[in-house]
Amino acid sequence: MRKCILFILTTIFIVSCSISGANDPQKNTDLEHIGNVTSGEKLTTDKLNFHFDYPIYEGSTIDKTIKEWGEKLINDANKEIEENKKNGLKDITPELYYSFNKYKDKGINSIVYNVGKMISRGHPENIIKIFYIDEKGKEINQNDFFKFTEQTKNIFEQKLLNKVKTIEGVFEDQEALKSVVKNYLNDMKFYFDSEKIVFLFEQYTVGPYSSGILEVEFYFSELKEYLNPEIFPEIKKELEKKQEQEAKQSNLKNDESNSGKNEVNAAKIETKTGTQKEKTARKDGKKYIALTFDDGPSKKTTPQLLDILKENNVKATFFVLGKNASFFPEIIKREHDEGHEIGSHTWDHPNLLNLSEAKIKKQIESTDEEIQKIIGIKPTLLRPPYGSHNKKIDNMAKKTIVMWNVDSLDWKNRNVKKNLSTALKQVQPGSIILFHDIHQPSVDTIDSLIKELKKQGYEFVTVSELLQEHTDIEKKVCFGEFKCDAY
Repeated sequence: MRKCILFILTTIFIVSCSISGANDPQKNTDLEHIGNVTSGEKLTTDKLNFHFDYPIYEGSTIDKTIKEWGEKLINDANKEIEENKKNGLKDITPELYYSFNKYKDKGINSIVYNVGKMISRGHPENIIKIFYIDEKGKEINQNDFFKFTEQTKNIFEQKLLNKVKTIEGVFEDQEALKSVVKNYLNDMKFYFDSEKIVFLFEQYTVGPYSSGILEVEFYFSELKEYLNPEIFPEIKKELEKKQEQEAKQSNLKNDESNSGKNEVNAAKIETKTGTQKEKTARKDGKKYIALTFDDGPSKKTTPQLLDILKENNVKATFFVLGKNASFFPEIIKREHDEGHEIGSHTWDHPNLLNLSEAKIKKQIESTDEEIQKIIGIKPTLLRPPYGSHNKKIDNMAKKTIVMWNVDSLDWKNRNVKKNLSTALKQVQPGSIILFHDIHQPSVDTIDSLIKELKKQGYEFVTVSELLQEHTDIEKKVCFGEFKCDAY
């Protein structure tokens, strides 16, 4: 089992802005194959410039396939930019960025692209695309690697589901996980490396956005019976030998053996689930959660939200932009006066991973000074834009880094029903719930959300109140009440 979160490597901007460099070419020549060349192409339109790298293999058409896919990426991004302009959403610089890695195992070259797209404010959209070629340069469709019967497909689906359940931080809704894995089999993302097959799950498929890209892995030998012998000839011989041996064994013995294994696996799953539940309950039995709002204040929508919170007697935490606070100090003061907590979301929402230390420091300190000027105290909480941070940033901030484990996707949904459904299916005791107070549909969601969660027995507190049991950890990154790690 592995877990990874991939960050920005290459960025594109509107033509009037500067164009960033592509991945370091030195890192793109590590694959021993027919060819060892990496090509860089500028895919340019009237809105975006995108420097796109891809490997070239002598005797293969894979470079053409990848380039066509890259052109589609930028065309789709342009359409989205135009749509946002029509809707009046012009508050950020569009970004498209990617990384790619190459792996070789079992005669298969896997070229793995991880693409992020930020066209409107919120979280980047994550896309994983994998290309495959064999040792002769022939392209292989991802659907050709596995060969299932109806029975073996069901068995493999259960194997994959059992692995996913062991990942820390996945959604607790078992039926939802089962449905996701079932659909995943129609478009699996995987690569071959070091005698293993690694399956990738895009952000917000089996876990919250903040968990990033999640991976599960099997040893190649574990999945041989599900793989296509036409692609892996050595498997054919092994399967024939195995079938001969199995034919000599009684069906009863096989049934008993399989039943025993299933019982053991079921027991392990049940035990792990029980342990997780124990870790997500307070001794007093109360269920506390924290509502958080990013990117404000907004002159129009934030006062509406404050009215809703007041009517429902709910306290929340606002992660504000210093720039917006300077425009609307009276709203920040009202938030504070009404008992809400004010945290920092930096000055103007940059990705801190892309900034120098001096600029990171300025983003944090300028916001601290602005908030202190308005309410008399500096914020002790920081939520880095896009959730992008590292230990260097954490130590520079000298604050509690607040992430989330419930992402409403309100920035993307822009729909009350979708916001409500997305949030409710993730909430559990100790949750930190992410919304944005700059979107009208987001604000329109909150009254119904509060009423429903109160019916379920939840109590709303500020983030600092939620995390008060973690005072033993001075420097921490928190995803929820029961998930705080020292940095």
